[in-house]
Amino acid sequence: MVTSIIIPAFNQLAYCEQCIRSIQVSTAAPYQLILVDNGSTDGVPAYFDSIPEATVIHSERNLGFAGGVNLGMRRATGDVLLLNSDTIVPDGWLTRLSAALHGADDIGMVGPMSNCVSGSQLIEGLEFSSHREITAYAHDLAARNAGKLRDVARLVGFCLLIRQEAVEKIGLLDEAYGLGNFEDDDYCLRAIRAGYRLCVAEDCFVFHYGSRTFMSMGLVGDAWNALIETNQRLFEAKWQARPEERVDAMQQARQLIRRAGEAAAAGDVTGALRLFRDALALAPTDDQVYVDYALFLKDIGEGARAVDFLRRALTLNPANTAARDALGEGEG
Repeated sequence: MVTSIIIPAFNQLAYCEQCIRSIQVSTAAPYQLILVDNGSTDGVPAYFDSIPEATVIHSERNLGFAGGVNLGMRRATGDVLLLNSDTIVPDGWLTRLSAALHGADDIGMVGPMSNCVSGSQLIEGLEFSSHREITAYAHDLAARNAGKLRDVARLVGFCLLIRQEAVEKIGLLDEAYGLGNFEDDDYCLRAIRAGYRLCVAEDCFVFHYGSRTFMSMGLVGDAWNALIETNQRLFEAKWQARPEERVDAMQQARQLIRRAGEAAAAGDVTGALRLFRDALALAPTDDQVYVDYALFLKDIGEGARAVDFLRRALTLNPANTAARDALGEGEG
């Protein structure tokens, strides 16, 4: 399958050149470039037009990150990869991300580790002086973490691979966030509510300079903080997200619950119990973990403990109908 790589850019020609050059020399997996000139006033429009076989879209004005990405998404086919123009990708990056995305049918989005990113995708303390050093580090990380995935509640849009079916189901980014920030949080939450998992491919690294476009627009210091605060209020007012939709530990607990179910189905009661206990330790305030654990306990004949867990679930969330229904059966 061909992956559509969408790169929106507002000026910053030198970074665009580095980014696209790194894709051209480091990407073995099939891809198509969709380059969005987001109202640039420097050499970006002409440079994008010079890229062989790229799909180039020109906007007369800066539509912001979401607006620029959406222009590209409307032209995309296959899986969609959003990529900031101030990134450098190493050998094998897209192959590793694609393998992670298609490792399970319920994974909707995948992101890499990086030197400059918010949240749990960050690897701190990294410094590089060349593309060669970036590639060497990426190869070492890939060898150490081959195939490792970690469920999370949030992925950052600087480099974000989205399954084709998820794009078709979820749609475009919300352009209400203007120039940028929180449109990726918004999309992640929509993916979770559509039933998809979000995962970090811990064997993939992408270098990121960070915020170069925002800096060029003067969005630093108080102006940057004001943009963050405005969009955070917009996000919170729109979604009123539950904790399990925003906290990585709870997403990891859900992954353990899935594995516990697989162990139980295979007859490994001891393994299932261990995984359920681990999930509960990660997310002690997630009512659904208690329900899932209780249903398993009921199946193995520990009805009294199951009732205790169902009561705990209802204490945490009185609206949990699964707990209420199961408790009615257990006490009836």
